[in-house]
Amino acid sequence: MKRFLLVLLMAAVAVSLAGCDDYDEQPLEFINSSSYTVIVQSLSIEWTGFALAPGQRQKLTGIRDVDFAWEPDHVVEEGFASTDRYIVFVDVEREEIDWGD
Repeated sequence: MKRFLLVLLMAAVAVSLAGCDDYDEQPLEFINSSSYTVIVQSLSIEWTGFALAPGQRQKLTGIRDVDFAWEPDHVVEEGFASTDRYIVFVDVEREEIDWGD
C-alpha cells in the first residue's frame, strides 16, 4: 500500500510540474518594424490593446492568451522572425498589397 501511495504522489507531482508554464519568464513581445503605426487589438480580456509607432516595441508579462488582431492589416503583416510570443510587424511587399482594384 505504501508503494502505491508513493507512486501516486510522484505521479501527481510530475503532472503538476509538467502542466505549469512560468509566463513571467516568457514575455509576450511586439515589435513594429513597419513604416506604419500598428494598432494591436487583444481578442481576449486578459490584456488590453495598444498602438505601436514605427520602431517601437511593447513587452507584456504574465500573459497566457496570445490571441490578437492588428490594423492596418492590408499593409502590415507578421514577419518571418515572429514566433508564438515574439511578434514582429513588417510592411507587406508593395506587389502583394490588394488595392481593391
